[in-house]
Amino acid sequence: MVTGLPPEPVSALPAATYPEEKEAQAGADGGATPAVTTPTAVITPLGVPVAVIGRSDTGYLVRTPCGDTAEVSTGDPIERARVVLDPGHGGRWNTGAIGPNDLVESDLNLRLSRAIRDELADRGVAAVITRTGDYGMLISVRAAFADALRALGAEAMISIHHNAPTWGPSNLPGTEVYVQSATAQRARSDSARLGGLLYEEITAALATFDNIAWSRLRDAGVLRVLLPGGEDAYGIVRRPAVPTALIEYGYLSNPSEAELFATDEYITVAAKATADAIDAYLSSDRPGTGFIREPRQFHSHSHSGSVRCEDPPLEWNAGG
Repeated sequence: MVTGLPPEPVSALPAATYPEEKEAQAGADGGATPAVTTPTAVITPLGVPVAVIGRSDTGYLVRTPCGDTAEVSTGDPIERARVVLDPGHGGRWNTGAIGPNDLVESDLNLRLSRAIRDELADRGVAAVITRTGDYGMLISVRAAFADALRALGAEAMISIHHNAPTWGPSNLPGTEVYVQSATAQRARSDSARLGGLLYEEITAALATFDNIAWSRLRDAGVLRVLLPGGEDAYGIVRRPAVPTALIEYGYLSNPSEAELFATDEYITVAAKATADAIDAYLSSDRPGTGFIREPRQFHSHSHSGSVRCEDPPLEWNAGG
């Protein structure tokens, strides 16, 4: 679920990319040692993916999920990434939707993202997840992390969500895919193709489930959502340079769908369909389907004040 546009601190993340940097170090005898490569991003000792800003005397300087600068003593470098998977929401203050069965969207998004990553790995496609646990992460940091991974081959980012509130009943899944704008008048062609493939594969797969009372808006499909000034409304769509699409698989607020989403079968089917779409985007010229010409206009009725974000621990404390 994408709810409104939470304001983000202007200073949360400076506009930057994270190219690989090399440092020559002097040896004890005054001779030069081989150059040391600074990784683009690492997985910290406690499993948090972070972009690397530079080196310190004792480790790496990294950008935390909440947009601060921190130091970690070590980390496993991320070496390849063709796809970035972004489980929407996370943390105590940003759970997303909660189903009538108490299924929490941020947990569901993460579980599905892991399944998609594993499905892609089985096909030889390297994917990285922006958020690996139940913690907060600023939209600006998610976008900058994905763009940093372009240096490692990232060609697409997919943000994973489940929708609310429930709308009218339907015999068809109400999947929506939000894509990036090139201008106020037209979508980015790469983002639109990614979105069209995701919509085509996911709706076909979900439609195979029997006896689901789906919810759907009349203009559900592949579409853009714009602010009054013509910019993309959702930050995770507007900010990244890498081709991006945001998926709302269905309505977690709808009891029939929430019951389905809690099953292992749903995770398996949705993960395979998403991986099929990503595979087609990377390896073919298929255009996809479900395009809605007229964009929605965004009207916010929620979210005021500062974004609340609490960084997770990145590594064990010394002696811990």
